[in-house]
Amino acid sequence: MKTIEFGALTFAVTEEKRVALIKYFDTDNSEYINNPGALSFFEIDAAGGTTSGNHFMSGSGEAEKLRYKEHKTEGKDLIIVQESERFRVFSTFARFEDTNAIRVSHRIENISARNVCLELANTLRLHFGKSFSEDKTEFFFHKFNNARYTEGIPDVRSLHDLGLQWEYGSFYVSNSGNASSYLALPQGILENRRDGNFLMFQIESYTSWIYQIESKDNRFNLHLGGFSARHHGWNKLLVPGESYETVTTTIAGGKTLNDVLSHMTNYRRHIKPRNKSDENLPAIYNEYMHYSWDDPNAERVRLTAPYVAESGCKYYVVDCGWHDSKEITDTFGMYLKFGTWYEDIGRFPEGIRKTAEYVRSLGMKFGLWIAPEVVGVGNEKMLEYYDDSCFFMRNGEKIRHSTGYLLDFRNKKVYDYMSQTLDRMIEEYGCDYIKFDGCPNPGFGTEVNSTSLGDGLEEAYRAFIEWTEDAMSRHPDVIFEDCAGGGNRIDYKALSLFSLVSTSDQMDYLAYPYISANIIASVLPEQAAVWSYPVGSDVYDSVPEDEVNERISKERVVLNMINSLLGRVHLASRIQLLDDEKRELIKEGIEVYNSISKDKLRATPYLPKGYAEYGDTFVASGLKTEKKVYLAVWNLGGERHTELPLPGVKAKDIKVLYPKGLATNFSFDSSSLTIDFTEDIQARFFEITL
Repeated sequence: MKTIEFGALTFAVTEEKRVALIKYFDTDNSEYINNPGALSFFEIDAAGGTTSGNHFMSGSGEAEKLRYKEHKTEGKDLIIVQESERFRVFSTFARFEDTNAIRVSHRIENISARNVCLELANTLRLHFGKSFSEDKTEFFFHKFNNARYTEGIPDVRSLHDLGLQWEYGSFYVSNSGNASSYLALPQGILENRRDGNFLMFQIESYTSWIYQIESKDNRFNLHLGGFSARHHGWNKLLVPGESYETVTTTIAGGKTLNDVLSHMTNYRRHIKPRNKSDENLPAIYNEYMHYSWDDPNAERVRLTAPYVAESGCKYYVVDCGWHDSKEITDTFGMYLKFGTWYEDIGRFPEGIRKTAEYVRSLGMKFGLWIAPEVVGVGNEKMLEYYDDSCFFMRNGEKIRHSTGYLLDFRNKKVYDYMSQTLDRMIEEYGCDYIKFDGCPNPGFGTEVNSTSLGDGLEEAYRAFIEWTEDAMSRHPDVIFEDCAGGGNRIDYKALSLFSLVSTSDQMDYLAYPYISANIIASVLPEQAAVWSYPVGSDVYDSVPEDEVNERISKERVVLNMINSLLGRVHLASRIQLLDDEKRELIKEGIEVYNSISKDKLRATPYLPKGYAEYGDTFVASGLKTEKKVYLAVWNLGGERHTELPLPGVKAKDIKVLYPKGLATNFSFDSSSLTIDFTEDIQARFFEITL
């Protein structure tokens, strides 16, 4: 028997030339080598195969037929080649410095003389456990829920509590459509509480994906991957010689939660984009939240921008509404008109460029929002310009999501028009920052130029990604933000392209700490954009403007700023209504943000009390480097006296980094921090020297 070792993976090639994954991280399956079919590391099947109508992915017909041909190393990659009568599969495993994470993908080639229709092509299958009856209560799964306004919230349950009480059970999470993190993030953690080990995965898909845990043959299987016939209305016809590339999946191992998050975080830094304009993590002001909403104008920018510049923000972004007729006062009506993307002279009488130049005169750069994938159902001009082949179609009709139709970037007319639009926004209007918002969701996909709805979705978004990459290459100094109605597109296909991502459109500053505390498990801190809006509409809409300042406390300003300090500051709201002292607190917060940015670029998550759960009255989360921990703590209405253990670190010194001018009562020893909050609702940001 031949073995192949690659980082934390060990493969065996049996006498029958079956390839079995016998070890991964701390899981050793070598005792099951007499049943190599149970140790196959991915699944592949075609129309008419054994999994066509089966809710289990295991034992797929074509995977059973594959036999080892060769393996080789190319740089830091391992490539294993297997063949059957119909397919040749090139499986690529990639390693990286400073992390044990391993990235996996496959290229599946039709080597037969006939057309073959794929129905299943998952990326990774991992076998774990030794006794179903015992393991169902010893293994826990961390699912990352992602409902709107509650993004990135982990839910930890035993396999038993997930519904795997009996053998031949299945728990799965599946996403269909172009909102990659709609309801759940494409990642998870498998925790073995008997042995104290953690396995984390992320599925790097911009669109559809699935993960599934099966209980079968007294053990468990974890399946990770992209499209399938059963879950995504997908099949892929391959003519002889044609290939299909699977969705990429990455796994990492660890001894603790913080350890496995550290490995995945370090891996994510290898694939994130490099943009010189963003390398120092500039603080951003976006006037949408609790201010302009969908009604920006030049006058408002001139009023607010001097205060934004004073705060230390480097970018001023005008969000939704710069592009429609000012006569449309109804928000819903404005969304019906999306898709033309010319400036609205009613809102910007001298043109957008004049506003951009004013912002630049204050020492900032300028940005605009766009929803490039949609045309409003009431935009008669664009609906006349585009024919049906430019849109996602189903049963002969354009697919409508709420107020818009979804564009298909495989169509040259779409590709060219939207390329010209971005060029105009950047070269004519003067944008240094573009915020992409992905609003409509087509579900399974489109029937246009495809063998299935899912195939249409996948191919259309390959074209959209190509268009995005092309735009970025033409404008390398522009920062591009990924957004989808808040945090509905949090995945590491998107975040290998975009410099940063909107984590949420949560409007309640007292609910955001739960997102802020957890999101660093899912997104690099340097990519996780978090709103800070000291002047909320709850105040502004209820009192005269000249009374707003007295209704906003200093502690409210501080808490809003701390919400964003672990990630990327997205300042918002009517900060000009605050007095000098409160605006100085905003400025101080941004100065602290800037001071830790270099450390943030190499820090890993530090969750001293685990995840934050909605309703927790005390929340703590931080970032750790070799010499420092930056720790945010929030008292959200609980006991004012709090003792926080600091597992895994030895503190030499602890100080309040922000705010420095407000009272903070605390004490510490090498392994714990004790805080006596002075108010029921309060937050502080500490620096711990190790």
